[in-house]
Amino acid sequence: MFKTPVTWIVLLLVGMLAYVYWPATALSNSNNGSGQAAVVETALVSKTLLKDEIIALGTTQANESIILTSQSTDRVKAVHFEDGDTVVKGQLITTLEHGEELANLKELEIKLAEQTRQLQRLLDIEKSSAPAESAIDSQKSMMETTSAQLSVAEIKLSEKFIYAPFDGKLGLREISPGQLLTTDTEITTLDDLTQIKVEFQLPERFLNRVAVGQPVFATNIAYEKPFNGKISSIASRLDKATRSFKVRALFPNKEEKLRAGMLLQLSVETKSIESITVPESSIIPINEAHYVYKVIDNVVHRTLVETGRRKPGVVEILSGLEVGETVISKGVIKVRDGAQVTTTKPAVKG
Repeated sequence: MFKTPVTWIVLLLVGMLAYVYWPATALSNSNNGSGQAAVVETALVSKTLLKDEIIALGTTQANESIILTSQSTDRVKAVHFEDGDTVVKGQLITTLEHGEELANLKELEIKLAEQTRQLQRLLDIEKSSAPAESAIDSQKSMMETTSAQLSVAEIKLSEKFIYAPFDGKLGLREISPGQLLTTDTEITTLDDLTQIKVEFQLPERFLNRVAVGQPVFATNIAYEKPFNGKISSIASRLDKATRSFKVRALFPNKEEKLRAGMLLQLSVETKSIESITVPESSIIPINEAHYVYKVIDNVVHRTLVETGRRKPGVVEILSGLEVGETVISKGVIKVRDGAQVTTTKPAVKG
């Protein structure tokens, strides 16, 4: 008997429909033989400030972020930092061997000084004997050439000293003194974490709902409290394939709780509207409709309502109820339309 699953499903549905539409008097008698009214908890229909939010995911980026490398190949002479050091702009990070470059620079400085003295002698002679103008021009040309060579030598020498280009926090040290450093060798990383960038994508339907300066809230599994930021820029183009656009938000990060590469759940607040709401537990879905049990003089009245937005614990009511009315919030399965109930004190929401 009743061996097929379909038979059990049909019987279950019949039982549920009978339970829903059974007369209230019969239900009351079956629920308690004494005929006492069911005890239920109620809540007042009230107004609540509901916020519309756009939810997205984004990955954090440092405000400024680079991998420090060398512009020339040479051996490391000295390392001036440790893992995780905080540095300021212009602070020396690493020194490479630079004896050859320093000697070349001094040689050119001496050469330029001698050429300068020679030019001065020619100019002094010009006052008394008027020597050939070509000799003076030739000397000036040599000085310009030497001066250019000196500038190149200064640049090559400066490449042997690696400085922090901005304030920030260094990563792990990847080099040691005496190591041969090439232009591809990673020295360390440098991140400016005073504020964090987060880029995320939104569908094009939200294009008219976000703007620069709009608040953004972010959460991460490592922290209980959310982080507050603002939209700093919105991309001027949409992706042709996904029909989405990029948004960038900035989050102050003085305590450096946020690090580059973290996954954040973002919430962009678009608007706030005061709406009529009831507890989520008050809503009774039947087929495509939604009902609540309204209580008037301890009598239950099943009322059709139109629902709107849902937030944790509450449901927006678009029509069917007025502020101040009483609905059953707990115990809806114990009563039916027209039943007598004993109510607790209505809980004032919001």
